[in-house]
Amino acid sequence: MATTDARQRGRLPGAESGQRTCPADTRHAILQAARERFLHYGFKKTTVDEIAADAGVGKGSVYLHFDGKDEILLSIVLEVKRNITAQMRTIAASLASPDDKLRRMVSAWILSVHDAYTAAAHGSEVVDDLRPQLSSRPHYRDMFQEEMAAQRAAFAVALEEGNRKGDFDIADPDRTAHLFMTAFRAYFPPYLCAAYPQERTREQLEDDAQEMTTFLMRALERRRH
Repeated sequence: MATTDARQRGRLPGAESGQRTCPADTRHAILQAARERFLHYGFKKTTVDEIAADAGVGKGSVYLHFDGKDEILLSIVLEVKRNITAQMRTIAASLASPDDKLRRMVSAWILSVHDAYTAAAHGSEVVDDLRPQLSSRPHYRDMFQEEMAAQRAAFAVALEEGNRKGDFDIADPDRTAHLFMTAFRAYFPPYLCAAYPQERTREQLEDDAQEMTTFLMRALERRRH
């Protein structure tokens, strides 16, 4: 039953009727099917044949888009990172105050990763399986670093705006954004498990992250004389 459900969710529109689909649709269907498989059954137990079946495509179609299961996993995580970057850029460009922008970006950044990590039974295993794949693929490692740089730039935009408005007193917004992000490493896997060894909730994580944001922003505030 679980396999049938997965196939229905991931199958390409028109697959049963033989309609042609564009490469982008095929790639998306493969990634969606693989993501559900990895989260519910684990990366190691999932096969390319199962991904192809769930996506409603032939096994050969999978290899037209990816060189194997490892690249599929990296592509899924890169997509998550790009979605987070897009959220942060939208917040940075909004009309909110610099303080509010920073708070909203922190929540979007941390909770998006948390949601992906805890989405299903094997979410933590998928994160663990990611590291060896990433270390052996410099191209993907570079793309991941590009997303981190874009996220840092979004934080820097809000910090620089706070400087201009007299809210903050920061000599180097980009460097401060880097330190700001470094301070939140404990809220990401694998450090997250050490910070929350017992049962944790999304609300607890968000509350702690916001308290940390308040603590950091007090250090950045312009001193009033």
